[in-house]
Amino acid sequence: MKHLAFIFIMVMGLQVQGQEQEGTGVIKANPFGWFAGQYQFGYEHFLSEKLSVQVMPGGIFSVVNLSITDSTGFSFESYEATRGGFIVVPEVRYYLGDVAPDGLYIAPFGRFRSVKTTVDSDQASTRTRQSIGGGFVLGYQYQLANGLTGELFLGPQFKSSTTTYTSNFEAYEDLSSDDSEGSGLRFGLTIGIGW
Repeated sequence: MKHLAFIFIMVMGLQVQGQEQEGTGVIKANPFGWFAGQYQFGYEHFLSEKLSVQVMPGGIFSVVNLSITDSTGFSFESYEATRGGFIVVPEVRYYLGDVAPDGLYIAPFGRFRSVKTTVDSDQASTRTRQSIGGGFVLGYQYQLANGLTGELFLGPQFKSSTTTYTSNFEAYEDLSSDDSEGSGLRFGLTIGIGW
């Protein structure tokens, strides 16, 4: 019986060793943002078995439709506009149970986003919106075979925005969702590869 107990302890010890941190970091991408014209790629670096830092910079590019309603309020003309800019999201992660990059984590983050929208047929009419803020997310990252990772995260965010206009941009109505001031929800999914 003592031999069985010894073997059991050895096997458990090997399993605990198998959960030690592998590698120093993960390169990742956020495919959810691609559907909204926000292309983010980032890097998570492990500081210890429970703590890591991550930065997710990205470029923003999309084409949106704006409209102008005539004085009667019934008919409108539609105009295409090009939206371009960048976003940076740094965060610090603490893994609650498992060893990074595997398991449940909590992460406070900062956020800076700057986007300029230009009316294609009226290049002098622009809107530049800059947002700064932060919040925290609760997430779960799972390490798959061959260093592949996948994660989901969700949490509140708070932001303050400043908007500047040039020429006649304020006459256009933008029905697309864009970064605005106040509170909101940050959620996403990333896929990555670690080493």
